[in-house]
Amino acid sequence: MNFKHSLVIYRKELMEVLRDKRTIFTTFILPIILYPLIIVGFNSIMIRQTKSLEERGATVAVQDSVNNNISRQLIQDLTKIKNYTIIPYSETTSRLYEDKDIQCIVTIRDSLGSDGTQFFKVYIQYDKSKEQSRMVFNKLSEQLSKTEKELQKELLQSFGISPDFLNLIDIRERDTSSAQKKMGMYLGMFLPYIVIMMLFAGASIVAADLVAGEKERKTLETLLVSSVGRLEIVCGKYLTIITLAMLNMIINLFSISFSLKFMLANQSAEMAGVSLPLNAILILLIAMIPLATLFAAILLSISTFSRNIKEARSYEQPLLIIAMLLGMVSFFPAIEINNLMALIPIVNIALLFKGVLINEFTISQILLTIFSTVVLDVIAIIITIKLFNTESVLFRTEEESGGLKVFKRKPKTFFNPYNGILYFSIALIVLYYLGSYWQAKDLFSGLIQTEIIIIALPVLLILRLLHLKPKEVLRLKNPNWNSFLLIPFIAVSAQIIVSIISQLINIVFPFPEKYLEALSQLYKMNETPWKVFMAIALLPGICEELLFRGFIIRFFEKYSVRWAVVISAILFAAYHLDPFRFVPVLLLGLLLGYLAIRSGSIYASMFSHIIINGMAFVLVTYSNTGWVKFIAKDGENLNYWLIVPALIIFCLSLYAFHKVTAKGEEKCVE
Repeated sequence: MNFKHSLVIYRKELMEVLRDKRTIFTTFILPIILYPLIIVGFNSIMIRQTKSLEERGATVAVQDSVNNNISRQLIQDLTKIKNYTIIPYSETTSRLYEDKDIQCIVTIRDSLGSDGTQFFKVYIQYDKSKEQSRMVFNKLSEQLSKTEKELQKELLQSFGISPDFLNLIDIRERDTSSAQKKMGMYLGMFLPYIVIMMLFAGASIVAADLVAGEKERKTLETLLVSSVGRLEIVCGKYLTIITLAMLNMIINLFSISFSLKFMLANQSAEMAGVSLPLNAILILLIAMIPLATLFAAILLSISTFSRNIKEARSYEQPLLIIAMLLGMVSFFPAIEINNLMALIPIVNIALLFKGVLINEFTISQILLTIFSTVVLDVIAIIITIKLFNTESVLFRTEEESGGLKVFKRKPKTFFNPYNGILYFSIALIVLYYLGSYWQAKDLFSGLIQTEIIIIALPVLLILRLLHLKPKEVLRLKNPNWNSFLLIPFIAVSAQIIVSIISQLINIVFPFPEKYLEALSQLYKMNETPWKVFMAIALLPGICEELLFRGFIIRFFEKYSVRWAVVISAILFAAYHLDPFRFVPVLLLGLLLGYLAIRSGSIYASMFSHIIINGMAFVLVTYSNTGWVKFIAKDGENLNYWLIVPALIIFCLSLYAFHKVTAKGEEKCVE
């Protein structure tokens, strides 16, 4: 690779982008103008509106059901509230309240205590959805509290007791936080989310145009036949996206920070003159670079795969939603950066950003955040380079991009990644709504309905409609019986390994008690053991394998069988809708995909899946028996020493399986 050639591409792409006046305006000029107008202007309007509501006052109707000196004093003190009109309750009060002519209705009642003491109850009827009504409620509550204290003082004095007894404990706060830390707390709630969104927006502005746009303009071919290599082209375009994303993010960051600082300084004299230290700004910028490179790599992959800008934009939307949801973690006050959170993409940057703003972070958290993001970045850029070197991807036709019209014309083109993701998304939505509904009504029958009607039946119907052969597509072929005999050794040892991995995850990131209770209910249904085994082991082993290792894996085999196994395993883990078991299920998905592909028969992965689920069922159901107590220390968690024999058996049996099986199919069914 010649890096000078990459710099030539980089300068070329950068100059083309900077010649576009619309890009210049949206990337550099608009943030400088927009945020001060929105933040400062919005704050000024809010202050003015609040003052206007206070000056407008309110009309309050009072119904005095007691009518004694104390109740009359309560009403008299309410008239002291500035701009408030107190009127007696009448027959028309309810209608006036519904017409918004009256903002609150106050009702005074009394009751007697066990010793005959008279107590007063004040009911305030108001519309909590209205800003003015909430303000009126606060004003009334404040005034009634003052009156209550005055009455208490008078009562104590009448008994010859000092009113100071009402204040036996005087609570006074001593705030040890600095003004800078308080500003960091305010900014840390929403600034990370905004910056992540701006970083994504800055990258997406140009990413779709760099490859998909050139395909649309028919200029990519000219670039490909030049003396510049494809790796150098990818690097040049990659650097362009990173540069513009970082520039856009920096401009947005400073514009937002300046506007928020101005707003907070106007609201509190303590915040005036406070600014973030230079080292915090540098740490934030350094931490944002890996995220910028990750977004750039993913968006460049999307642009390379897409046939035109419109298609690229449609693929970017799910990624934007994912980034948005993960970035919103900064809004939650109880979640802070730690070594585990530092491994989760986007979440780690948002929490690190928040931690830096309040000066609560460690160097190890910064390094883990950068390292984990860079690893994903490297994977994404490798995928981009592979896509760029694949002619069938780079110059995809309409038939290869999917669409209902194409299915009708050529059903065999059904198996492509776009259709695979689309089908999985629909299946996931149906599972979430319909499957959850069935299982909530009756867990046992709901599980059976989910496996048969939602998971297996649609696969068979689609193959029937497209006139495809189920035996060929789903790999319904007789296995090599020598390899089939090795499946129990592979499955049992794999289940032990992933169970111990799950236990280790529980130590680092404890599972909620409610989650563990719900999981245990799955194995303790009020049915006979064989029925429970059928619902959680036999049917999932058959139906889920038909869906993932038989059907979904076919959508991704055209370009790479290895990636098909990985992607189907990721989708398999996501389909379980269980973030706590995502990693163990992902590992099992990789194993099941390998077994199906290597043997060329889905029966291998089905048998393994049934054994894995069945073993979990046996361990929970027969936890009190002697042999289970031997391998499980508390009837639930396996003994950690089992990992050693399990790894040995797993490696030996998998090696033997590899030797006795022929390599599976690597091409999509045509």
